[in-house]
Amino acid sequence: MSKNILLLTLIKIEDLEQIGIYTDLLRQLRDMGHHIYVVRPIERREKGKTELKERNGATILKVRTLNITKCNFIEKGISTLSIESLFIKAVEHYLRDIRFDLVLYSTPPITFSGVVSYLKQRDGSKSYLLLKDIFPQNAVDMKLIKKGGILHKFFRRKEKELYDISDFIGCMSPANSDYILEHNHIDPKKVTISPNSIDVSKVDTSHFDKQQLKRLFNLPDNKLIFIYGGNLGIPKVLTT
Repeated sequence: MSKNILLLTLIKIEDLEQIGIYTDLLRQLRDMGHHIYVVRPIERREKGKTELKERNGATILKVRTLNITKCNFIEKGISTLSIESLFIKAVEHYLRDIRFDLVLYSTPPITFSGVVSYLKQRDGSKSYLLLKDIFPQNAVDMKLIKKGGILHKFFRRKEKELYDISDFIGCMSPANSDYILEHNHIDPKKVTISPNSIDVSKVDTSHFDKQQLKRLFNLPDNKLIFIYGGNLGIPKVLTT
């Protein structure tokens, strides 16, 4: 039986045919016969407006917000805190006739507990947290916020709310699972292992001259080359 599945995200998803860990997952769910919905922001700098679009078997609701990325710390904080109320308002207006069976969302951010709670209460939805970052602990580890300080206490409370409202929590590794169980009062039965998902495409590389490519990028011929394909943000810089 097909289900209505909603993803709440900060990722700028335009189309399920995009390549990415979330679009690959949603595309698989769509191909299994489920109805896919996405609620995502459109930042102020993009000069767009809240709108609803149908793209390749998915309904995508773009919600106008403040700037979340490439902005100062104050605007980012205000935007992160206001986004769930904006999402709720947009869902009430544009998706009020849709009843969602499953709500997916990831960290960051950790401020989706309000909109998830609203949807669970309205629709009786099941909720699944895809835990990518353990925040605010990672910010403490990087010395971006002080442990026990006002910001830490506030975000720690939001983190607990998100865990409490989630029916299932998908961790990226057993170590992540062990950590959140050790530091939070969570029912172990709702914690699962859910690593990043990807739709692997087969590529014929027989026509590539590997040595010529290495010379093009001034890479050594006799070394094994690794390519980092993720986001090189502050956490990665400070831990390398």
